[in-house]
Amino acid sequence: MNIFKTLLLSAITLSSAFITLEPAKSQGKIEVTPLIQSSMGLSGKKISYPRWKQAELRLLKVNIPVGLKTPLHIHPAPMLVYVQQGKLKHSRGEIINFFSAGESFIESNSGSPHFVESIGKKPAVLFVGVSSAIGLPTTCLLYTSPSPRDRTRS
Repeated sequence: MNIFKTLLLSAITLSSAFITLEPAKSQGKIEVTPLIQSSMGLSGKKISYPRWKQAELRLLKVNIPVGLKTPLHIHPAPMLVYVQQGKLKHSRGEIINFFSAGESFIESNSGSPHFVESIGKKPAVLFVGVSSAIGLPTTCLLYTSPSPRDRTRS
């Protein structure tokens, strides 16, 4: 009888071990939601990719404190910008665009000089994907003598 109890306990222990090893099956589905797609940047100019060097993809998280603006600058490679938090004012000459959390825009590498400013109640948090080349800077600053408050790093 003791052998029977031992075998029964062993069988129950082993079967419960196999039950927990079975992978969990999810009832959810993977969802893909397109956020933005274009062959032109915010300036209306077509996107082109650097071809003279080895390609390099970059993903940047940019934090801009409330009230701070970047110096006037351009981008030598196209980029996709997603505003995760805050509100952004994008100024290119006379053209001004506003972007809030959840919105996206594309910067062309053929775009003209521009600057951005964090104008919301919270700092602007941006995720920036750049299709660049090794050694190519993400941003080229064009300022002459900005105040220290306007300076940012790229």
